[in-house]
Amino acid sequence: MFLLDSKFNYVVYNSVMELANLSLEAAELVRVAKKEDAGTIMRLLQRAAYAHYHVDWRLPADWIGNEGFVVHLEEEGQRRRWGSWGNGGLAGCLAVAADPPPGAWVRVAAIATRERPELVLATMLAAVLPGLRKTAVSQLAWLAVEEWPDSWLAPLGFYRISQLETYTKRQMNIPLLSPPLHPLTFRPARLDDLATLAEIEAAAFAPLWRHSGQALTQAFSQAFSFDVVERDGDVIGFQLSTRSGYNGAHLARMTIRPEWQQQGIGSALLIHTLQQYQTHGIRHVSLNTQVENIASQRLYKKFGFQPNGERLPIWCLDIGETVSGG
Repeated sequence: MFLLDSKFNYVVYNSVMELANLSLEAAELVRVAKKEDAGTIMRLLQRAAYAHYHVDWRLPADWIGNEGFVVHLEEEGQRRRWGSWGNGGLAGCLAVAADPPPGAWVRVAAIATRERPELVLATMLAAVLPGLRKTAVSQLAWLAVEEWPDSWLAPLGFYRISQLETYTKRQMNIPLLSPPLHPLTFRPARLDDLATLAEIEAAAFAPLWRHSGQALTQAFSQAFSFDVVERDGDVIGFQLSTRSGYNGAHLARMTIRPEWQQQGIGSALLIHTLQQYQTHGIRHVSLNTQVENIASQRLYKKFGFQPNGERLPIWCLDIGETVSGG
């Protein structure tokens, strides 16, 4: 079981006095998830009063075995009092993971009860922070797909850093644009490209937004369309897409090496991608981008993408060194 993290305890004590009652007894109810918990965790996610799943290339159970995946056991008598029958004795679960460090995300969260759920979340969060620091994680982010975390995260030390906005393209017309100055080659991605693509990710994005080689490997087997763009035999960018509903696609990633940006290569890759969509009968496309990413928004609007009005807040917790003392 876990002892409460002193720095997190300090944040809680100074933010919400009710949560200052976090105790060693509560911490003793938290442990690392085990493989044999998988079925119980899936039932909890289906039946919990509050549940969050960060959509990526892994299933929730895939994170089990990671030190950052913990479960909160029910106290004796809570099953009757909370009406949490069917949760297998779990009051909640939380999975946080960095892929790659130093940026980590809340991948899975579930709380069985509506009775003081923020206390369950706070206790689990306090349990995983020391392990994150050991792996050199400096930030923990939460993409709030649901509204329920919003009122709890600020008291726990999180602050909003951005919003994720969805763009859609309903017509598959492709604008006529001038070709890039340099001749380019497009081809399907191969497994032996993925290490290079992870390097491009690291060069192009801040830590929270990077895909690791492992994540790209997971994506490789699930992608509907995965292409690289080359110049003189060197891979300088890629796009990764998934199917979305009936006759739809989602452009999950498009990345160009920083030194090759602003030279028409992103436009050329997007033209190639839309042409590939057309050959497969795709009729509408979606993508997500940060509201402050003006350059990407300008490119997408040039191709007929429009915001659909959906914005999801992104919260962040800065993780520093553990503070000694209580």
